Amino acid sequence: MHRALAVVISVLVVAGILISSNSLLFANNYNDITAYAQKNKNSVNNNSTGQRVSFLTDDKVLIVGTYYAPQTLSLVSSKNGTTTSSSISRNGIILLHMLGRNRNDWNSFASILSNKNNGYSVLSIDSRGHAESTSQNGNIISFQSFTLDDFNKMVMDVKAAKQFLITQKNINPNNIAIVGASIGANVALNYAALDPSMKAVVLLSPGLDYKGVTTSNTIKQYNGPIYIATAGKDPIAGNDPQTLCNEINCANNNRLHIYQDSNSHGTDMFSDSSLQPPLDKLIVSWLNTTFGKS
Repeated sequence: MHRALAVVISVLVVAGILISSNSLLFANNYNDITAYAQKNKNSVNNNSTGQRVSFLTDDKVLIVGTYYAPQTLSLVSSKNGTTTSSSISRNGIILLHMLGRNRNDWNSFASILSNKNNGYSVLSIDSRGHAESTSQNGNIISFQSFTLDDFNKMVMDVKAAKQFLITQKNINPNNIAIVGASIGANVALNYAALDPSMKAVVLLSPGLDYKGVTTSNTIKQYNGPIYIATAGKDPIAGNDPQTLCNEINCANNNRLHIYQDSNSHGTDMFSDSSLQPPLDKLIVSWLNTTFGKS
């Protein structure tokens, strides 16, 4: 009787230890997930103005993106009559997010670019191994297991994005710019160096080397308009944006803007209310000037 009772007590103690251990493990995992979600809270906003699209890269990665068609402009008068906005040649913008994030980081900015005042055709994408772009030849891929070579293949995502974009109505294939943040900035620059038809690049918090995606050589190979925005106290990019700027002497041409007192990185600068002028206005102004828009 006493022996049976002792066995029961032992079982209950062991079970309690297991339950406590599992509860602790769950709590730790939950805290990690919560912390990640909080860190990436700007990445989960729903988008109601864009259209979900998808297309394949040359190496068969299915890229998912959001396409923002330019909002309708007023009719334009000419000597020969009236031309509708649908016949106007459009400028395109491709948006590339940071590591571990997704295309929703760009929702608000993409809507600004595509509104009637700016009229850009905009495509934001989930880079390979991120969010919805995790299928390659039927296999699941994740950036968390990428090699340095895998990260460098992200330029193929940009190539496919451009090919998709120029199929949209009235897009001028020689008037497409790329805006990238963090590793997305490095990828943007590396692709632009390979494709001389790219109109311009905007780099937010670029680095000399993010996951093997390097920029010190490609910034000298790209000959088109370039603009760099960064925070003076950025803990990730550090002095890399300034170093890249020095490679092409861009500071003397007003192509570098440093928010000296900020420590925000990449697209997080969009939500930093202390930045003056706000990052979205800074980029739109530069793009409009570069594209020859008043």
